[in-house]
Amino acid sequence: MSLSEILPTVSQLSHQDKLRLIHFLLLEVAKEEGCSLEPVADTQTQSTLLNQLSSTEAVVWSPQTDNQAVQALSDMLLTAQEANNA
Repeated sequence: MSLSEILPTVSQLSHQDKLRLIHFLLLEVAKEEGCSLEPVADTQTQSTLLNQLSSTEAVVWSPQTDNQAVQALSDMLLTAQEANNA
């Protein structure tokens, strides 16, 4: 089943079911990455999981930290402003 087939159904879910789906997907992706995010009682296992998570890299991009993106947005705003004033 493809994503385009699933999305219309997902959009019809209740808010609570969407949150459950997010939780389910998070757990599934973690399993695929070799991590388990299920609650654990064993503190040794918990510590190992935290070490795995802390060694995982995440890249967060924002146009606020990208000079080219800031310039492009500024240029677009100026162009739109000039078009409105003309």
